[in-house]
Amino acid sequence: MTHERLPGLWSDEIMHPGSVESVDLVFRRDGSGWLYWASWSTEFAVSRFTWSSQGELVLKFHRTLEGTWSIDNGVTRHDVESEKKEESVIEVGYEIAPREDPYGTPVTLLSLARPLTEHLAGSRFAWVEKPESLSDPSADAPRPDPSSPH
Repeated sequence: MTHERLPGLWSDEIMHPGSVESVDLVFRRDGSGWLYWASWSTEFAVSRFTWSSQGELVLKFHRTLEGTWSIDNGVTRHDVESEKKEESVIEVGYEIAPREDPYGTPVTLLSLARPLTEHLAGSRFAWVEKPESLSDPSADAPRPDPSSPH
């Protein structure tokens, strides 16, 4: 059984406005998801996982993609520069509760018992009420030609 309030988009950007990095967590109802880390330096990483929540949140990471992002005519583009298989499992306690963002605005907060430092992520993520998309930003991104010299 999975926690009914987890599916959707959670972001730490709401809790840390103006930060040079941000992390989004997406939990899909089918048990898949991803963690998206992006920096103002135009670097990004997407770590894909499957998840369950029976007491603790269990994230089974299986693929990581890294590259750069850019904005072209108002559209964010992602170019994948590396893609690798990953086999790691993170089990972490969590709580979903009403809280406030730094400006005092009510938010629903996902608090993890510890930061996800392995994936450059913290431990507090606010629910995004109306996300633009729940699609993995790297899903259709260009990939390097595996036959070209590096």
